[in-house]
Amino acid sequence: MICADSVKKSTSSCQDERGGVIPASALHFRLNQIEDATALITRFHYSRRMPANIQQVGTIHLPGGLFGDFGECIGAIIFSIPPTRWTEDILELSRMVRHSDFKFPLSCFIALSCNWLRKSGADLVISFADPTYGHSGVVYKAAGWSYFGQRKASMDGVLINGTFVPGRSCNSKWGTRSPTKLAAMLRTEVHPSFDLGKHLFWKSLGKKGSAKAQRLGLLGIK
Repeated sequence: MICADSVKKSTSSCQDERGGVIPASALHFRLNQIEDATALITRFHYSRRMPANIQQVGTIHLPGGLFGDFGECIGAIIFSIPPTRWTEDILELSRMVRHSDFKFPLSCFIALSCNWLRKSGADLVISFADPTYGHSGVVYKAAGWSYFGQRKASMDGVLINGTFVPGRSCNSKWGTRSPTKLAAMLRTEVHPSFDLGKHLFWKSLGKKGSAKAQRLGLLGIK
């Protein structure tokens, strides 16, 4: 467990919307609490689902009982293998969420998680901010990440009878994300859904990560 001492160095106090302030030194940062992370993401993250190819899971918990154990999960961060093809091994920060009743700095949560990733051997992390859902990447800028730019709009899924289904979910369930093929297969109305073009951010976790970022062409835009 990476517990209260690690959180204390990386976050300020936690504002409890239900009343009161919880000192950061009382919070617990935990690894591999997948069930807790899943419950939080399905309840509070706009996607309502966990990503595929999960590699690392970090969670922040309230203090527990008298013996310093951990309580309710109030923050979760997920790192996975990117769905798009990269020529080198990197990780994607694919989910980050906190309980709506508790406010702690997400930029500090990212910094704490990246420090843990560095110790585990990771060297380069990317993440996307999706303006389709009102995200511009402010939290990544606050955490000191580099900005690469905004990608072109792309088909991120389909609308089946007006309900959005992510492209990866289509591939996993039906073996295709093609609206035409899905319409024929499901015998119903299927239309493509396009995002607004996601903002790409990246973070080097050391010299190897910086060299890798240069080889991948991520340098040049601040």
